[in-house]
Amino acid sequence: MDSSGLNPLGPRPFVIAHVSDLHASTFGDTFHDGLRLVRRSAKPVQDTRNWELAWGEAGWRVLRERGGGAKLKLLDPEGFSHSLPTVKAAGGLVDPVERAAWKACRLEARTARTLASSPLSDGALAHLLAGTPNNANLRLLAAARALDPATVDAVIVTGDVTDDGDGYELVEAAFRPWILRRRFFVVPGNHDRFLFPLPGSGRPRPTAATKKAAYGAFAARVGLTLDETGAFCTELPEAETLLVGLDSCAVGQPRFYRHNGAIGPAQLAYLAAVARTPAWKNARHRLVALHHHVVPLAHGIGKRAPSEFGMRLDDAPMVASAFDAAGVTLVLHGHRHVSEQRQPAGCRFTLLASPSFTLGCRSGDRPSWWKIALGEHARTERVLLPEQTTGAAVAATVPVDAPSGELPLLDDEDDLGEKRADRTDSTRDLLRVVGDAARKMLPWKTRK
Repeated sequence: MDSSGLNPLGPRPFVIAHVSDLHASTFGDTFHDGLRLVRRSAKPVQDTRNWELAWGEAGWRVLRERGGGAKLKLLDPEGFSHSLPTVKAAGGLVDPVERAAWKACRLEARTARTLASSPLSDGALAHLLAGTPNNANLRLLAAARALDPATVDAVIVTGDVTDDGDGYELVEAAFRPWILRRRFFVVPGNHDRFLFPLPGSGRPRPTAATKKAAYGAFAARVGLTLDETGAFCTELPEAETLLVGLDSCAVGQPRFYRHNGAIGPAQLAYLAAVARTPAWKNARHRLVALHHHVVPLAHGIGKRAPSEFGMRLDDAPMVASAFDAAGVTLVLHGHRHVSEQRQPAGCRFTLLASPSFTLGCRSGDRPSWWKIALGEHARTERVLLPEQTTGAAVAATVPVDAPSGELPLLDDEDDLGEKRADRTDSTRDLLRVVGDAARKMLPWKTRK
């Protein structure tokens, strides 16, 4: 594609990669794999007068208690403390300072900050993935490298860009070829905008205001101009296409940490106004991207759709009607980590639900993306990522006996075997961690 944005190949279809639910984070850990959340202190360590430096590298410090004491502290560059790994987890290292240094190097190499500023060779990335195959940051880099900038003309990300509002710099690095072309489009998801009842590894713990600001700054850096409603509209003239992005989190988070979404009247009015323009009416393809799902999605054949509590799009019927009224031809979304294409009964548009680009599909299938070829017709194809770059799908985990509002945070791979709990969907994850107070507010049929 030349600098004018026109496709010099003429009749070749314009190809969009629809991906979703990247879940980039500070260290590559995610709420969906709760047993591997990185253990980190809630506040930075302020008083180190009784401690001396035993080791330091890249801002990480191992402090030893003065006077020859046996106690150690592992502090990251921001001053937060981390647990010390066991001898087994550290590959047999006996010296505690060496074990702490080993962990510091292991974590630093996987931070979004480091991976974005110091690009890895393919061999180095494969090596790190072999050590931590479930790390979302590493999986994101590997997945993005499976997209060929020579054959993929644009990328659309339908939300959950991050796991908890941190890691945008890694996403920018992973998709830089399309960002430079101004052919990278994104909408926010509940992980980008809403709060969780349990802390992740990001520090300081985000607020609604900091999450909104972080996403807004990211959207501006990748070239998106957002309307005051949170929506945007862009034209892809080489594909005779108009794309509208809608923020399904713009209405705000419901009570008790529920992650329901809604488009709301303001964005529906924005879509209706776009639909009245000549550019929209004359477009061959009229696409809408949002995060939350419009219809419930089962996890496979013979399975029922999971509970919608805390996860649904509250105004889905109104939104679907608005899509039909506007003449939308293709609706792209993520959220439920399910890969599916359908034309809902009674609707004129086609839905493309994208699984997690890093964690995979709830069916158990490995990560994939939708290849959308826009020519005279829109043709779609599910493209599975190579097994050697992603491994199996990562199922959500949460300990059955976790007390309300907290999870045991483990970051040592070898300590997980005996403590792995039943794998559950994210709706049940939320229910367990919200606690008794929130459950008492639910209809009696859902109380347990």
